[in-house]
Amino acid sequence: LCGILTFMSLERLKILEYFTSPTPIAARFVFRKPPLSYQNNLFLLPFTTGVWICLGAFVLILIVVLYINTKWDIKKYEQFNEQNMDQTCLPPTWSDTTIFVLSAISQQGSSNELKGTLGRLVMFIVFLAFLFLYTSYSANIVALLQSTSNQIRTLSDLLNSKLELGVEDVLYNRYYFSPAQSASDPIKKAIYETKVAPRGKPNFLTLEEGVKAMQKRPFAFNMNTGTGYRIVSALFQEHEKCGLQEIEYYQNAKGWLCSGKNSPFSEMFKVGYIRIQEHGLTDRENRLTYAKKPVCSVMGSSFDSVHMVDFYPVCLMLLYGMILAFILLVIEILAHRHQMRKHNQELNITQLQ
Repeated sequence: LCGILTFMSLERLKILEYFTSPTPIAARFVFRKPPLSYQNNLFLLPFTTGVWICLGAFVLILIVVLYINTKWDIKKYEQFNEQNMDQTCLPPTWSDTTIFVLSAISQQGSSNELKGTLGRLVMFIVFLAFLFLYTSYSANIVALLQSTSNQIRTLSDLLNSKLELGVEDVLYNRYYFSPAQSASDPIKKAIYETKVAPRGKPNFLTLEEGVKAMQKRPFAFNMNTGTGYRIVSALFQEHEKCGLQEIEYYQNAKGWLCSGKNSPFSEMFKVGYIRIQEHGLTDRENRLTYAKKPVCSVMGSSFDSVHMVDFYPVCLMLLYGMILAFILLVIEILAHRHQMRKHNQELNITQLQ
């Protein structure tokens, strides 16, 4: 008879006979659902793809309409006020019209404006439309900053996520989380090499250390859920118990009672274990020994601060914009020098003639 619970494997099936799984426990990766920004760019999520396409088309139509309107306003203004041209009129150029629309999108004013009645009506519609869009977008961003992602559902998702991984330091985990056992599965091999043991040393932790790490940062911990959830219930705040998610690393992770094949005691133990379960003794001991997954009772009652990863895309866009502005500045300086050199050459030729 096996003295302890054992995990089922193909190698052991040849020499062992399994009776029953007396406990509902399993070894799984447990983690809190990470913020949505860990998986997505928050600043693209407020609107669907169709809405973004419609907004792009709307902006292009506005630019064309405003360009036509500015041409009409300038032509009409020049007919009646040829001597006193108003410098605040929006110039009829594509660049100025585009900048005007961008200022409306970002809720900024403009020193130029349309003077005619039709132009003022178009301006009113433009700023009012983008005011509603800006309000909707901002409200969605605030909601998304407090949202969590449910996209991590498989081992492949776990591998491609930004979560750190740790493993409970027990004997069976040292067996399953080893290069020899992970070599047959490409995903498990990648998880072991890049997540569990990125520097060659496996990240084995005690149960309490792993649960505390899971509480403080985006961290997935492979643990015995029966004993691990008891520590989770003791350490986690009520709102932190919400969003706990599990992913099974290896199949048949339940513990089984067994004996050697063809053992004369096999039938005796099998009948005895079944009778223990029928009388409810196994269920009683499980309820006393192991904890279930904590119940989420106060979801949404907490407020988390904004982290760097949340607005990282905006910082990246700002950096790219600064680099692009510097490149354009250099191009303008070189183009200006080229024009001045060309102008000086033409001037010298004219003087020589």
